[in-house]
Amino acid sequence: PVPESHANQTSRCTPQITFVPTMQNDMKTDIKQKTKADSTYYYFKSTPADVAKNYVPQKINPEDKMPTQTARAPVKNTTGSTWNKMGTWEEKDYSKWAQDRLKDLLKAADCTKTSTCSLKISEVTKADGDATILFLRGKKRVGFDIEIKAKWKGKVNGKSVSGHIQIPLDSDDWPDDVEIDYTVEKTDCDHHMEARRYMRATKASIVKQLEIFYEELNNK
Repeated sequence: PVPESHANQTSRCTPQITFVPTMQNDMKTDIKQKTKADSTYYYFKSTPADVAKNYVPQKINPEDKMPTQTARAPVKNTTGSTWNKMGTWEEKDYSKWAQDRLKDLLKAADCTKTSTCSLKISEVTKADGDATILFLRGKKRVGFDIEIKAKWKGKVNGKSVSGHIQIPLDSDDWPDDVEIDYTVEKTDCDHHMEARRYMRATKASIVKQLEIFYEELNNK
């Protein structure tokens, strides 16, 4: 037997362990008590039971008569191909026609002609890009993206002058933001710079030719 004095000493030395609820344990208990409908993890909450019962799948009887459905009226298409009566997607390529037509129109543009100045567009060196007509849902959309480069030449005060024209023709910028860049062969000559000023004055004439191109393409 252990002496009483020794037993009392042992009991006094043994630590007393007491479990105290922690905040983490409380949170776990709260989460377990929440139902799925109360969850905020998902953006959309679960459908309440009284509403969900209205959407229970039902078996279809093949002998039952199906409800009559109104047929969709076809889109009237008077501009696309005859096969495209529903007016669905249809794209027509007019790139080659556009390139050739722009060359002819620009060479025919009226340039400055006075007693001291005579200028003209002598050659269209480049007309590369795409031109298409898109038919979609009975509507027609004209689109083009063509880079044009040309040469101009003439005489100012009896002296020969020459230069270049560059036009980035884009249907997204048409017709309000058409840009035409004029350059000269020699920037250190007064008569060349004067010719450039005359060529800039021909912008309205060139834009008029571009408008003819757009109208003809739109009528395709």
